[in-house]
Amino acid sequence: MSATTATAGALDVYDTFLHHATSDDIALELLDATALLWRLHLEGTPVGDRWQPLAQAWTRVLVPGFYPFNDMHAIMAYVGAGDLDRARAVVTALERVARADGPHTTGREMTSSVGLPVGRSLLSFGTGRYEQVLDDLMPIRTRVHEFGGSHAQRDAVERTLLEAAIRAGRHELAAALVSERLANRECSTYAWHKRALLLSRLGDAPGAAAATAREGELTADISAAVAAEPR
Repeated sequence: MSATTATAGALDVYDTFLHHATSDDIALELLDATALLWRLHLEGTPVGDRWQPLAQAWTRVLVPGFYPFNDMHAIMAYVGAGDLDRARAVVTALERVARADGPHTTGREMTSSVGLPVGRSLLSFGTGRYEQVLDDLMPIRTRVHEFGGSHAQRDAVERTLLEAAIRAGRHELAAALVSERLANRECSTYAWHKRALLLSRLGDAPGAAAATAREGELTADISAAVAAEPR
């Protein structure tokens, strides 16, 4: 399965099941749609005109500062659509929640400890301030699970951290993050791809070739498994 084929398949899933012209504005569906497009965005993969309708849908349903997990994904959609003003507006709303007087509710604590730094990091990523992304995410990366969502959805934050480290030229940090991913899931084609990229940039041609070969083996295994499924 080539990268082009995989991307086409992902976008087909998006268009068929996640978000299209007749989709209802349901936050749960918008979360999944945003998480998929953000992963492609991190890889620099064009997604056509899909970001704009998704961002508009978030504008219709979002109450900024009410649930930080939704806020995070709305910021992703606004950044993806190039609407940095709306992304900043959501971050500003989170800042108001974090500094508000009154009882320390669960939502306020979640926003202050996790939602706000994640929101800021996404806005920083959208403006190319990759070192700031690292400053925002590294201290709270082990706490992202606190504001809910699936592992796959939360993994979008980890991928943002890794991509920011790569773009900032922080290759040792990026390599450590990749090693951590492989220790948790050795069969990750994504992690092997990133390892190959990093080793190539560090001048380790044999290591990069070995990582690419492992990525290819795993990709072939996935393709074979998909082909063997009943139609």
